[in-house]
Amino acid sequence: MLFASILTGPETRTAAMQLSAFAQSQEGGAIPLYGQLMGASVVCAVPVVVLYLVFQRYLVGGLTSGGVKG
Repeated sequence: MLFASILTGPETRTAAMQLSAFAQSQEGGAIPLYGQLMGASVVCAVPVVVLYLVFQRYLVGGLTSGGVKG
């Protein structure tokens, strides 16, 4: 988060930085909109999980081949 907050501007934020800004956008100490925040978090996490499931075979294969002495 620190790296992304320093090197990105308001128009080029990462998804994590945008979610953080959304969570802090409530004015006057109002309760954050947890339902919308969790929905946005799920939408951001789904592509990562799908990519992991698709490439899991290659990831595990690469880790195991790198750990074998030959």
